[in-house]
Amino acid sequence: MSFIQSPEFQGKGWEAGYFLVDDENCTRVTAQINANHAAVVTRSDGSKYVPAGSIIPSNNSSAVGILYENVDVTTGNMPGSIVTAGRVYKDRLPVVVDSDAASAMTGITFDTYEPTITRPANNGGTLATITVSSTAGTGEGKTDVALSGYTPKSGEHYAYKTGTAVAPTFYGMQLDSTWTAATFPLDEFAPTATHTKITVVSVDAFGMVVASGNDTITVKE
Repeated sequence: MSFIQSPEFQGKGWEAGYFLVDDENCTRVTAQINANHAAVVTRSDGSKYVPAGSIIPSNNSSAVGILYENVDVTTGNMPGSIVTAGRVYKDRLPVVVDSDAASAMTGITFDTYEPTITRPANNGGTLATITVSSTAGTGEGKTDVALSGYTPKSGEHYAYKTGTAVAPTFYGMQLDSTWTAATFPLDEFAPTATHTKITVVSVDAFGMVVASGNDTITVKE
C-alpha cells in the first residue's frame, strides 16, 4: 500500500476512515487508485495524492467504494484500501456524492453528520473568494493588508502565509504550522524581505479551509 499522512489532513478529525460512523463494522477491499483521479491533489513539491474520502474509481455510476486513506500517486497508479460496505457520514466526505454513485455503492449507507455542518453558499468542493489588498504601510518595509468580498461564518478564523509564490489551497484543506492565525486588517506588517506574495484563508470550526485569496505584497520603500 502507498498510504501517506499528509500535512493537509493531520489531526484526529482526518485520520484514516474519519468519514465512517463505525470504523470497526465496515468492509474494505484493495483497489487500484488512479494517478489521474479527479480529486488528486498536487503539492508544492510536485508530489501527488488522492485524498481519503474520494469516490473510487469515479464519482458516478461506476463507483464501487470510498477511499479509506490518503494514497500517494506521485509515481503512478497505486493500490489502496476502499470501503465497500458500512455507514458513512455524508457531510464528512470531501466531495458531494453523485446520486448515481450513491446508488451504485449498494453496501454503503449514508448518514447526515450531526451536528449539521454549515457550509458557504458555494461549498460543493469549491473555495469561496477572499479579496486581499496589500498597500504600503507608513514604516519602511511595512505593509497594510485588508480583506473584503467574503463574510466569515460563525466559528471561522483567518490565517495567512507569505512566500515567493502564492500558497496552494483547496477546499477542505487543513493548515500546517507554516500558516499564522491573524485578525484583519493587518496593519504595519513586516513581511520577510524576499516574500512577494501573501495568501489568506478562512478556516471553519472543523479546521477546514473554506475561502482563500491572495495579493502581491506592497511595502513602504
